[in-house]
Amino acid sequence: MKLLPVQKKVVLMTRDLRQSRVDFALLKEAISSHHPEYRIKVIRHKKLSAGYLIAALREMYHLATCRGILVDGYIIPVSVLNHRKDLPVGQIWHALGGFKNFAYMVTGTPEGPDPKVAQVMRMHQNYTFMCAAGTVPTEIFARAFHIDRELIKPLGAARIDYLLDEQRTAAAREKILTRYPELATGRTVLYTPTSRRGRGIPYQRLAAAFAQQADDADTLVIIPHPQDKTELPADNGTLIGTEFNVLDWLTVADVVITDYSAVTYEAALLDIPTVYWAYDLEEFRASRGLPMENYEEAVPGPVVKTSKEAVAQCLPPVECDYRPWRQQHLDFICEPDGELPRQPPRCAEKIVAELKLD
Repeated sequence: MKLLPVQKKVVLMTRDLRQSRVDFALLKEAISSHHPEYRIKVIRHKKLSAGYLIAALREMYHLATCRGILVDGYIIPVSVLNHRKDLPVGQIWHALGGFKNFAYMVTGTPEGPDPKVAQVMRMHQNYTFMCAAGTVPTEIFARAFHIDRELIKPLGAARIDYLLDEQRTAAAREKILTRYPELATGRTVLYTPTSRRGRGIPYQRLAAAFAQQADDADTLVIIPHPQDKTELPADNGTLIGTEFNVLDWLTVADVVITDYSAVTYEAALLDIPTVYWAYDLEEFRASRGLPMENYEEAVPGPVVKTSKEAVAQCLPPVECDYRPWRQQHLDFICEPDGELPRQPPRCAEKIVAELKLD
């Protein structure tokens, strides 16, 4: 297929379009604005299955005939195949950093692939550059992807443009408040946990504690992890936030409850206080692992063990100064003192420029 003519085409590939919808939309805008002659092909890569052969041939055709590739995760044909030597392949990743182990960090653990399988499948190979928003994420990405540091570029992520765009976030907030007008009167607490393989998430426990401690006007919004199948609360004034993406929900959130999720990065860009309900910290550390030596000191907010403590830290929200944390984790796009950027960072444009389409 590489013998076919190369087209003016950029391929964006993902395994979960929901996580990258905003990133892909802004990258498409940047490509169309600066390279209107280029066609954009978005491909949702599905896991190997009996019917994958036809899809695989289609993917190979587009990879063989495009001028640039951007992916947000491990995409088998991107890493396994031998591409043209001059083909730029960028890893934009679907998280701005890492509070839990992932990629090569989890090989050989109960929640990761077998190291031999990862080697045979050339996991996370063929990238010509990777995007990062700060010094700490760069260090973690280098370890997680076995990628040379010089290939990790200070380009940020397209979602950063979205979160720092007041017009876009105001429109997202208005959209949610129109759908749920009751959120305008009380405090909105957003719970967005990470997944646990083979273990459920105690949504019910948090909802019960919230119902006991919160005012009637306050609302708990649960954003279930896409891979989690735990039963969700059906009452207690709890909203299940699958109707909108987490970036939009952050525009109405007064405080975030999480655990080991990288949502902290997005919350930091909106200065939303974050509480870390690490009820299974030791178990999670043993089963999957954490990239930081001291989780309790690394996170920029209070760490609690019980659902009652989590709710108590939210109502009213804890004080949070993200500036020292942003100086290490988001220093590529923020001011040297940790203040938010005074000028739009234009991350999407920088990422597209790295494809060298001209």
